[in-house]
Amino acid sequence: MEDQKQKLAEKNFNSGVENSKNGQIELAIEDYTQAIKLKPDYAEAYYHRGGSWLRLGEWEKARSDIQNAKKMNLDIIVVSDEILQKYERAWKTLGNL
Repeated sequence: MEDQKQKLAEKNFNSGVENSKNGQIELAIEDYTQAIKLKPDYAEAYYHRGGSWLRLGEWEKARSDIQNAKKMNLDIIVVSDEILQKYERAWKTLGNL
């Protein structure tokens, strides 16, 4: 049963990646969310969903997901922290225009 859940989680994750590449961000978020429901410790799904939230301007949701991935010791988190910092700077700049 667990092996089946793992495969389904990976299928949802891969679907999310494809939807994201195709600009279907809301569908990607749904896919990542389903992957996380099936495998709650799926750090990459949290990370990618966080990136999708960023693309929609949902800063707090993005921050939460990326922090969850970071707690799971995902290696690419250093990159995500840099991305978040750039988005925060851009957001502040736009707010000052």
